[in-house]
Amino acid sequence: MTMLLAGLVWVCIAGSVLLVAFRQFTAHRAGTLRSTEPARPVSGGVTIIVPVRNEMANICACLRSLSAQAGVDKNMSVMVVDDESRDGTAAAVSLAALADPRIRLVGAGPLPPGWLGKPHACWIGALQAETEWLCFIDADVRAEPDLLRAAIAAAEQQSVAMLSLTPFQELGSFWERLIIPAGMMLLACTMDLRRIDDPAAPEISANGQFLLVRRTAYFAAGGHLAVRHEVCEDKALAARIKRGGGRFRLLGAEHLARTRMYTDLSSLRQGLTKNATEFIGDGFSTVAAGVAGAVVAWAALLLPALISLAVFREPTWAAAAGALLALAGSAVVVGVHCGTLRYFQLPLGYGLLLPFGYTAAAVLACESALRRRQGSITWKGRRYDFERGASSDRP
Repeated sequence: MTMLLAGLVWVCIAGSVLLVAFRQFTAHRAGTLRSTEPARPVSGGVTIIVPVRNEMANICACLRSLSAQAGVDKNMSVMVVDDESRDGTAAAVSLAALADPRIRLVGAGPLPPGWLGKPHACWIGALQAETEWLCFIDADVRAEPDLLRAAIAAAEQQSVAMLSLTPFQELGSFWERLIIPAGMMLLACTMDLRRIDDPAAPEISANGQFLLVRRTAYFAAGGHLAVRHEVCEDKALAARIKRGGGRFRLLGAEHLARTRMYTDLSSLRQGLTKNATEFIGDGFSTVAAGVAGAVVAWAALLLPALISLAVFREPTWAAAAGALLALAGSAVVVGVHCGTLRYFQLPLGYGLLLPFGYTAAAVLACESALRRRQGSITWKGRRYDFERGASSDRP
């Protein structure tokens, strides 16, 4: 009977994972941004603000995609705010500005005490913008021509004060393909997309790679000045706008924008350990989510084998039923992970590495919680000390 009970418990756990995945998929599909039909130009002006620090590898492709935006020719300007880049980013932007006069380069200047780099660059840009809409886009985003027009149209139609979009995440290296799908699934299990878009619910999440916000709502919420010390300034700003009564929406934009956040294990580790705790909420929840994911992933591999071994040793109907239930539960867990791989357009063979991906994600979750407990992080060559509210450049 022990094997039967174990199989039943495992099927229940697998079923809950499936329900969460189905809930998130349904909400995400319902909240996916599409190109505007029929295509029409936007009515309000928009300033695209691109904060950059050492983005030479990304900035040219990003600016080419922004210059190609349709329906906003006379109402769009692009402001690239350079946060003391040392790799030629500023020179590349100046060259792009010669080809497109709508692009201009602004220097962020030295980072003041108590600020993180990205909020400061965004704030400098926002202070110089005078259009109805402000659009903050990261340098690693490559936009389809209809992206901005579709985003503004959706925001106007739905009376949105702030709109955040999630581009398609390109995964190139082995480590990206191993860890990112597991991390995204863990994150999905800790939130409910339906409540994020519910004005009455306190839950919030945002993607700082694309934020479209009404200028009046932005400054009424304090802008990036109010979230200058936040690691996830996007989420903090969205929370302030939502609490202030402005409508916030988080929509998928996989068909209209693409990005590759990390290119190797080092950048992946630095980025995930910086953000994991902030996204999930606190250190304990982050560690708990990571460990739970690793346990479930290993159970999907080991539990059917262990119960099947028990059946061979003691062939009873209860043990056999438990083995079948264990196999069914594991099939569900592996199927959910393979669905995530399919979303990222990855080979399903990575499903065989399921336990290793979730174990690596758990290790990074624990490291993220530890770093936040220690009170400092390192990002883009700067070390931020939250206890003293200071930052310092590293060579």
